[in-house]
Amino acid sequence: MNRINWKSAGMTFLVAVFIASFAAIAGYISLEPYFERKVMESSALHIEERANRQRALFSDVQAIEYATGRSFARRLAAMEGLDVSAEFNWLFPEFGDGTRRSRPELFDGYRDGDGDFVHGIGAFISDVDVSPERQRRLIAAYHTVRQHGEANAGHFDNLNFVTPDNDLVIYAPQRDDRLEFYRREAPADFDFQSEDLARIVSPANNPMGVTRCTQLSRLLYVRDGVALTTGCHFPVRVSGRHMGAFGITISMQNYLANAIIDAEENASNMIMTRDGSLIAHQALLFQDVLTPEAVTVAESIAHPGPIAEAIRNSGRDSGVFQTDDGRLVAFARIETPGWYFVITRPAWLIHARASQVAALIFAFSFLGVFTQAIILAIYRWQRRRTRTQLRSGGHLAGV
Repeated sequence: MNRINWKSAGMTFLVAVFIASFAAIAGYISLEPYFERKVMESSALHIEERANRQRALFSDVQAIEYATGRSFARRLAAMEGLDVSAEFNWLFPEFGDGTRRSRPELFDGYRDGDGDFVHGIGAFISDVDVSPERQRRLIAAYHTVRQHGEANAGHFDNLNFVTPDNDLVIYAPQRDDRLEFYRREAPADFDFQSEDLARIVSPANNPMGVTRCTQLSRLLYVRDGVALTTGCHFPVRVSGRHMGAFGITISMQNYLANAIIDAEENASNMIMTRDGSLIAHQALLFQDVLTPEAVTVAESIAHPGPIAEAIRNSGRDSGVFQTDDGRLVAFARIETPGWYFVITRPAWLIHARASQVAALIFAFSFLGVFTQAIILAIYRWQRRRTRTQLRSGGHLAGV
């Protein structure tokens, strides 16, 4: 009798396992597309919210640089035909090597004839003999950079103006180097026309004259490595002529690190260009100097190439997709620099959620079936016991 009961219990257990497994598998198959859709919808909403934070930063850059461009054009027009050589020669005296540099007082601080306090300015002018038109351009740039740079110091700690003639005027009072490179150390043949900051604003590369940002690159004055910065520059054209460009240098540590650090569990944030070059990534943070080796290591971790290719192939400004290497990718374009904010998650998260629910289905199905089987077994046992007692009672009554 006990052997039969154990056999029945074993059969009941196997039946419960079979039914529960079937229910769990059916639940997993039906729920996985649901969780995939929900995760993608959630990722799409989340990436837009996160990208908007970065768009706000570059919207500020664009607004400031547009305002400086208009201010410069007004100043330049007001000086048309004027002789500004006296002011020019005082602000930018000959340095003795065939160049002109800004006076020390312009950075150290002094009070001008109108009682205004001037500080934080550095300049490099690549020639001694400067045409009147070029003098007016640099005087207009000087006043624009000084006033707008100080007015927007609460947003950005620098503002510069660069020209195709290798002239540079910059407001950056907080720079650790005190702008010594431009004011004193730069060689007489200093040429930055091959740098990204000049190439991205040239009429050939930027015919529409819109704000463009460089990839991560070294500051011009940093000669022993690559600083974690990007520069956003707005070209200025007057009557079709390219005058130069206003720019703001943005430190990745100060402005982009929070976007990377503030990642959800099991997620990785990055900012990248359309061709897959990393702008910001966890592996690039907290480094004083960015080397090519560091970028190579970061790219080996982030694998931005397949993501960039999929984004280009999609033809969209934002979206969510899965890569062949098992990543769920959400992306959104940051318009002004043309970068992409990207969040990656492992695709197994979708399967994990479906598996968790499938496990619950299995557990409840097994308990339900097994419990019902036990209750039914007890009920049958009780009925047999009752019938046995009734039969026994009937025999006694007939004696």
